[in-house]
Amino acid sequence: MMSDLQTKLGGGLNILQDGLQQGKQKLQNVQEASQLKKNLQETSEQRASLMIKLGEEAYKMVRQGSLLDDKLVQMALPLLNLDVQAYQVQQALEDLHKASGAGPVCKNCGNQVTELDKFCGSCGSQVENEVAATVESGVQCEKCNTSIPSGANFCGCCGTSLV
Repeated sequence: MMSDLQTKLGGGLNILQDGLQQGKQKLQNVQEASQLKKNLQETSEQRASLMIKLGEEAYKMVRQGSLLDDKLVQMALPLLNLDVQAYQVQQALEDLHKASGAGPVCKNCGNQVTELDKFCGSCGSQVENEVAATVESGVQCEKCNTSIPSGANFCGCCGTSLV
């Protein structure tokens, strides 16, 4: 009778140990899969970041005229239109702010700054303290058709060289 009890207990313990071993193996598999997924996610994020940098550099080269591939030039046109829209909205915001008499603002976040500030207290961007240039009537950029301030060497919207 005692040996029967030991056999049953031993068999039960073996089953329990086998179950624990299987559970441990499944947990290790899940942990390994999770680590691999994390590595894949990090690799994908790094790749996306590099692709964005590559695209931005190619876009700059197209805008500067140092990259003349027709396909890339055509792909860059919608971006130029978006740049012009963003520039116009920024100008409208600045005009609205000037009309309210509230003083200078950060061009990055719109937070109010003083003329003595070198950096924005809200976002940390460098504050550009520049005297507003007057715009000559009829002078427009050849690429984006934005009015260009007198005495400017580059278009404030698209960066095209004017000299």
